[in-house]
Amino acid sequence: MAPSAIRITVALAAIALAGCSSQAETGQTEHTGSASTTTRVPRHIDKSDRPQVSFDPCLDVPDAALIEAGYNPKSEQNADFTPDSYTFLGCSYDTPQRRYGLNVLSGNITFDEEREKTKSYATTTEIHGRRALLEWEPQRSDECAVSVETPDGVLIVSRLILKDTPGPSPQTEWCAGLEDTARIIEPFIPKGD
Repeated sequence: MAPSAIRITVALAAIALAGCSSQAETGQTEHTGSASTTTRVPRHIDKSDRPQVSFDPCLDVPDAALIEAGYNPKSEQNADFTPDSYTFLGCSYDTPQRRYGLNVLSGNITFDEEREKTKSYATTTEIHGRRALLEWEPQRSDECAVSVETPDGVLIVSRLILKDTPGPSPQTEWCAGLEDTARIIEPFIPKGD
């Protein structure tokens, strides 16, 4: 599958994924970053009355955090999804060995909307005290996501296993370490009011 097709698949899957187990992908489970305090005009403003997306993963997640999570910052590709009724700002990344494709999307749908949409397959969890969902669907092989509540709505950290061989990877690999990746990114989300 071409890299651009993979990124599109990962971006679309990020908006409707499902939950797994948490095994360290990087061997590190905690990160001691701090949330950005810079205020900027969002890259996209939708036509809804929802809050505008202020946490922009493409600008607010430092390269060092991506490297810690095992991803190559130089592989960054835009993964924005911007219909008129809501917004997701995001970027996608690959691991240096192209084993995984990662999307980090910050949106202004509410956490409760995300929970309702994924209730048949998501598992409730927490990422550094924030409400979160671990999302995976058995029929969507090699995909997994973690959705984390933010002041603007929800952050979706989704991953696709990139393979050159036919057939799915073992289900135990689909979400392995993804919660740890979300824990590395979470400290950069503003705490809100």
